[in-house]
Amino acid sequence: MAISVIASGSLILATGGIFHLLENHRPLEDIDRKRHLKFDLAVVVVTSLMVAGITIMLIDGIVTQWLRDNVQLFDEAVTQPLWIRISLALVVGDLGYYVAHRMMHTPLLWRTHVFHHSIQEIYWFSGLRTSAMNSLIIRLPYLVAMCMFAIPASAIASIAVCLGMVNFWVHSNLDVSLGPLDYLFITPPFHRVHHSMAEVALDRNFGNILSCWDHLFGSAVKPSPALNSSEKGFEVESDQVARQLIGV
Repeated sequence: MAISVIASGSLILATGGIFHLLENHRPLEDIDRKRHLKFDLAVVVVTSLMVAGITIMLIDGIVTQWLRDNVQLFDEAVTQPLWIRISLALVVGDLGYYVAHRMMHTPLLWRTHVFHHSIQEIYWFSGLRTSAMNSLIIRLPYLVAMCMFAIPASAIASIAVCLGMVNFWVHSNLDVSLGPLDYLFITPPFHRVHHSMAEVALDRNFGNILSCWDHLFGSAVKPSPALNSSEKGFEVESDQVARQLIGV
């Protein structure tokens, strides 16, 4: 267990280092990555402990067992090759993420998500600024989907690491396009629109891995130089940090 945690952490840090270098080479906009670094480091220490606890609880605890007993699909689905089941689970989970993320932009759940939208300088590391409730909510759709397709716990743990890398990717300050695949996969410019305070960008671009959900359900806004450089985030009042960290 300890070795796998160290290996996963090292891989995530190495991935972050790669994104840091890529941002130096092809930045999407001129930002100051050091502006809130101390605050984000302190936040990440706290949220990482919370996220680790949430992840362990979901993967190893009674939650996963209950889901396996109640949402697992029929035998024909769960006996397919593992790579097919993982691919299908990621698609289903990503659709669930889209729905959950969109719900977090409603008055009912906005408090769980608002802390993430306080980010003003968006780059690969800044995406880790999130609340405990936000971390729980966005993980549940993927976990449910993994249990639906009977993905083993060891594979779920690896997928969780990969989803962490996806978080680095979508928040990275990279000027990059996938061409026609932009309509299928999320790119950093596409997600940056989601953090813009511009009127046209409010409550738009909710996807995590796949951008097709936004295009299908009418919530997509294409990136533009104006949106790239538009105002993002807000200063968090000191007396609000604890509440927003929890997400209540």
